[in-house]
Amino acid sequence: MIQTSIRARLISSFTAAILVPSLISAVVGVWMIDRQITSQAQTHVNADLQGANEICRTYLERLENAIRIHATRMIIYGALGRRDRNALEPEMHNILQSEGLDVLTVTNMDGIVFHRTRNPSLHGDSLAGDELVHRALKHKAPVSDIAIVPQDALTRESRELAAQAYMEITPTPMASPSGKTRETSGMMFRAAAPVLSPDGRLQGVLYGAVLMNRNYQIVDKIRKIVFREVLYKGREVGTVTIFQDDVRIATNVQNADGTRAITTRASAEVADEVLRRGQTWRGRAFVVNDWYFSAYTPMKDIQDRTIGMLYVGTLERPYTDSLWRSLFIFLGITVLGVAIVTWVAMVLAHRISLPIHAMAEAAGKEAAGDYAQQVDYTSPDEIGHLVDRFNRMIQELARTTQELKDWAATLESKVEDRTTQVKAMQNQLLQAEKLAAIGKLAAGVAHEINNPLTGILTSSSLMLEDVPPDDPRHEELKIIVDETMRCRKIVKGLLDFARQTKPQKQAVSLNQVIADVMSLVGKQAAFRDISVQMDLASDLPSVMADQDQMRQVVLNAVLNAAEAMSHGGEIRFTSRLDPTFRMVQVSIADTGPGIPDEIKDKIFDPFVTTKKTGTGLGLAIAYGIVDRHGGTISIESRPGRGTTVVFRIPVEARGENGQLPQA
Repeated sequence: MIQTSIRARLISSFTAAILVPSLISAVVGVWMIDRQITSQAQTHVNADLQGANEICRTYLERLENAIRIHATRMIIYGALGRRDRNALEPEMHNILQSEGLDVLTVTNMDGIVFHRTRNPSLHGDSLAGDELVHRALKHKAPVSDIAIVPQDALTRESRELAAQAYMEITPTPMASPSGKTRETSGMMFRAAAPVLSPDGRLQGVLYGAVLMNRNYQIVDKIRKIVFREVLYKGREVGTVTIFQDDVRIATNVQNADGTRAITTRASAEVADEVLRRGQTWRGRAFVVNDWYFSAYTPMKDIQDRTIGMLYVGTLERPYTDSLWRSLFIFLGITVLGVAIVTWVAMVLAHRISLPIHAMAEAAGKEAAGDYAQQVDYTSPDEIGHLVDRFNRMIQELARTTQELKDWAATLESKVEDRTTQVKAMQNQLLQAEKLAAIGKLAAGVAHEINNPLTGILTSSSLMLEDVPPDDPRHEELKIIVDETMRCRKIVKGLLDFARQTKPQKQAVSLNQVIADVMSLVGKQAAFRDISVQMDLASDLPSVMADQDQMRQVVLNAVLNAAEAMSHGGEIRFTSRLDPTFRMVQVSIADTGPGIPDEIKDKIFDPFVTTKKTGTGLGLAIAYGIVDRHGGTISIESRPGRGTTVVFRIPVEARGENGQLPQA
C-alpha cells in the first residue's frame, strides 16, 4: 500500500503530466482528421453521383437524338406509306447494329407494330398503350424514358432479351424480407420519335431501346469517366451500379471470386429511403464485401414513378488507411513522451522509496502466508521505528494464525461428524414415518378385508369340493378360489412391506414371472385395446428372489400402465443382463400420458398417486420389495411421452454387508 501511495504516485503523476495532454491531442486530432476525411469523401461521392446522373441523361439524349434522326429518313416513312416491310428490313438491321440498340421497332400512326427488327415475323400487335409511344404519337415530338418492360413484351421483341433480363435473385442478409426469388422483367433506356412525311403528316413512330440487365457498358463508362479508373492496392476505387427496384442488374462491384455482383439486393435501409420515399441516400455502406462511401439516387420512369436506383461509391479503405496512419503518428509521439517521462519518474521514485521497498516486499510475502519474514533495516528515524513495529507484528500474526488454523481444523471435523449424524437421523425418521403410515393402512386392510375374504374363500372352497370336475361351474369356482387366495396374498404383501418381511429367495426366471403376470391379467377388459410387446433376452439367467414378490412388482407396474392407457396403447417388456454388476434388468414401458413433473420425485412415497381412485401404495410396495432383494428401481417419464419402470435384481444374493457381488 505504501509503495502504491509513494513510488507509484510519483510515477503516475509524472506520466499523467505528459499522457493526458498527449491523449487529448491525439483524440481531438484524429477526430478532426476523421471528420475532414469523411466530409471530403462524401463531397466527392456527391459530385460523382451528379456526374453519373449527367452521363445517364446524356446517354438518353443521345439515344433520343439517334432515334429522332433516323425517324426522318425517307426509307422509313416511304416504307410505312407503301406498307413495304421487305424494303425496310435491311436498313432497320443496319440502324440496330450501328446504334448498339437491343430493340428497334416501327409502328403505324395508330400504334400498331409495322416491323420488329429482331423479330420481323411478329407484327400487328398494338403499342398504343405504351406511355412512351403514346406521347410520341400525341405530341408528334421525340421523347425518351427509363422503363420496366415485362417479360412478355421482351419476348415479343426477342427471346434473347427475355433470357438476358431473367435473373435468379441472390439472398442478401441486409435486404428487406421479400418472397420474390427471380426477376423476369427488364429495365430499358428507351426513345421514340414520330415518323413524318415531307408534308408533315404523321406516318407512325420509330421506337428504340437498350436493355440494362447484364449490360455493363454504361456502368463501366461512368466509372471510367467519373473515377478515371484509379486503383488502390490493385482494386478499383470507384464502383457504379444500376438497380431494378432493389436488385443489382448492372454493376462493376465484384464478388469475392471476382465476378460481378449482379442479382444481389440493396440493404433494407437504402431501399426504404430511395425506393419507398424517393429520396437520395448518402452515407457509409457495406456493399457486397467491402465498405464504401456511397450515394444512391432514384431512377424514375416517364410517369415519375421510382423504378430503380443509380449507385456510385468510393472505396473507404484509402481514407481509413490514411486515418490509421495519422493515428499511429499521434500514438507514436505519445508513447515516446510517456516512455521518457516514466523512466525519469522511476529513477526519482526509486531513490525516494528505497527504504520502504524492502518492507513492502516482506508485507506481500506475509500476505501470501509466509510468516518467517524479517525486514533487515535499522535507522534512528520514523522509518526505522516503523520497521521494528512491523517485525513484531509479523511474529504476533504468525502465532495467532497458527492458533486459528488449529481451532478451525477441529471445528470442521466436529461439524462434519455432526452433519453426518443429523442426515442419518433424518433419513431414519423419514423412513420410520413412511413405514408407520403403511403399517396403519395394512392393519386397517387386514381388519376390514381379511375376515370377508376368509368367508369367501371357505365358502368357495366347499362349493368347489361339491361340484364335479366336469361341471361348467367347477372352473369358475376354481377361479374364485384362486383370485381370493391372490387377494389374501396382496394383503399379506402390504403387511410384509410394513413389517419388512424377509423374502423367501429361490432361483427365479424373471421372463417367466412376466409371462405369468400377463397370462393372469392379459384377458381383462382393461387390456382389450392394449398391445403387448415382448423383447426378452433368451439367455437371461435366474435370480435369487421371492417369486411371489417379483410377481407383485411386475403386476403393480403393469396395472399402473394399463390404467394410464384407458383409450389404448402399447406395453413393452424388455429384459437383459448387465454383466458388469451381474444384475438382471427388466423394463416395463407404456405409451400413456406420463407422470407430471411435480410428483415425479415423490412417486415411490406411500399414498402418492395420479389416479382418482387408488391407495398410491403399488410403487411404494414395489420399491420395498426390490430394495429388500438388494436391487434398484427407477421411473423414467416425460409428460405426453409415456412412462418406463426399470428394476434391477442381482443374479446372486447380496452379502451380509449389503454390497452387490463383484463381476
